[in-house]
Amino acid sequence: MSLEACSVCLEQDSKYTCPACESKTCSLECVKKHKLRTECTGQVDPTTFVPNKDLGANQALVNRDYNYLLNIERKVFLGKNDLKENAKQVFKRNFSQTKNVKRPRPNEPNNEDPRLGLVRKIFPHVTNTSIKRENTLIIHLPAGMSRSSQNKSGYDKKSSAFTWTVEWLPLESGEMKKSFISYRLKESTPLCDAVPLSVLARSLGKESLEKESLCFYLDNCVSTSAHQISLIPLSSSESLATALKDKIILEFPKIYVSSAPVLNADLSGYHGYGSGKAETSDDSSTTSSESELVSDSELDTEDSDSGQKSDEPPEEESSKAPLLEGQKKEEAVADIIEIVHLDK
Repeated sequence: MSLEACSVCLEQDSKYTCPACESKTCSLECVKKHKLRTECTGQVDPTTFVPNKDLGANQALVNRDYNYLLNIERKVFLGKNDLKENAKQVFKRNFSQTKNVKRPRPNEPNNEDPRLGLVRKIFPHVTNTSIKRENTLIIHLPAGMSRSSQNKSGYDKKSSAFTWTVEWLPLESGEMKKSFISYRLKESTPLCDAVPLSVLARSLGKESLEKESLCFYLDNCVSTSAHQISLIPLSSSESLATALKDKIILEFPKIYVSSAPVLNADLSGYHGYGSGKAETSDDSSTTSSESELVSDSELDTEDSDSGQKSDEPPEEESSKAPLLEGQKKEEAVADIIEIVHLDK
């Protein structure tokens, strides 16, 4: 049986057959020349028409078509998953500086939100901020950081309400317990109903808790104190939207929860965001707080969508919180926590 001559060099007997065009070649060098001359890919086109008689006579053609359909199905499946994952980040990362511009105020230099100056002072390398809902200023960390990835706050079309991601930090006798995160909390939900009591009781080491006795404090993320935790008292009956009104948060709210009020005679009261210590008298404290809060309360809210009462249990995610070392439990509160009173 004589072999066909190589279609490229025409000298040697052919050894190889091109899967795409069935050209005969004798060596690797001739194969490369064949692809270069004819611009052949050397791969079979799975979409090429094959007559039924050839398809039934050759099992390899049936296997080729079957594998081709499996690959198409896999690509469609992976494409849908990628689309779902990317869609979750669309509303969170589609920020524009023009959307954050508020209505000009005649008495404010450069018509800039006064809170931005403090944010730039505490976070000099963070430039992305936005204002959401009840004039809440959100500081956005670079994409890829853990807190940025955990933030799922945004408008939920399914429930027709704005939902928040909230980090809860149980606080007992000056000691921070194991923290956890709740997702998809509607902004109309009261704080006492938003926190999952079963998870909170487990973190505090108690069998049960009464939600009416809980005390809530918002973490002051722009505190100028390097050795103290600055807290802003919140009312347990107010909604998330009201609690976060005119506040500054880092990605999403960090709320401390205690079964008893965090009150101590040694605590220093701060009025406004990082404005310095207040006078000891009640009159001077009230005056300072009101004068500094006027600039924040006059800002307009950016969104007009209102939430509905939460009817779904939140999801939780736990993380370790650092313990306060080197101090006695009964002295820890007075030494490391300061209360920031923001008069309404």
